[in-house]
Amino acid sequence: MKKQTALILGMVASLAMAGCGNKSKPGEQSQNQQTVPMTAKELPPGHPPVGNKTALPPGHPDISGMNGMSMPPHGMGMNGGMMPGMHPQTMTKLTKPVELPEDVKKTWKVADVIVVDKTTGKVIKEVKVKAGDVIKVGNTEVKILYIVPDLKLMNNAYTSASNEPNNPAIIVKATENGKVTFEGPLYQKFPQIFTINNPKYDVKLKGISKG
Repeated sequence: MKKQTALILGMVASLAMAGCGNKSKPGEQSQNQQTVPMTAKELPPGHPPVGNKTALPPGHPDISGMNGMSMPPHGMGMNGGMMPGMHPQTMTKLTKPVELPEDVKKTWKVADVIVVDKTTGKVIKEVKVKAGDVIKVGNTEVKILYIVPDLKLMNNAYTSASNEPNNPAIIVKATENGKVTFEGPLYQKFPQIFTINNPKYDVKLKGISKG
């Protein structure tokens, strides 16, 4: 009987020691949990990138190669600015065709555009324009090429994925003294991605409306 009791007590002591060996301090456990990296796939839709994990905003078209060069992965920064590697001033030509459905062209005909002074941040001009109109911004002329309610890259062409204003944008061409300084989209929801490359003024899309 004494031998059985001693055997049982020995087993209990072994199990207790094993359990103590597997335990970690609260601080160590919390630290271990924090070192697990979060991947872009685990981020909720629209969440800004974490660390070196980047993700495009929801509905944002793939713009790699639009300026004729390979662009690094990019996304919106934590403060709403551009991520490193984005150089809108290099985008002076669309390398993909723009193919809009006829119902989109007939529906969305007016864009509400504002001109902002970069120094003061104040809106100095607000105009309603149609495709083909030209806005004078300092020494830069901005021509409205297309008004798109849901801009996306599909079948190797820029188009509208729907006839609803899910990702409104205008595609413009900016010229100064006859030289193209920018050609591409200006997004309503993501105005920091591209600018017209004017040193003093920004042109931003406030909204689009039906004709």
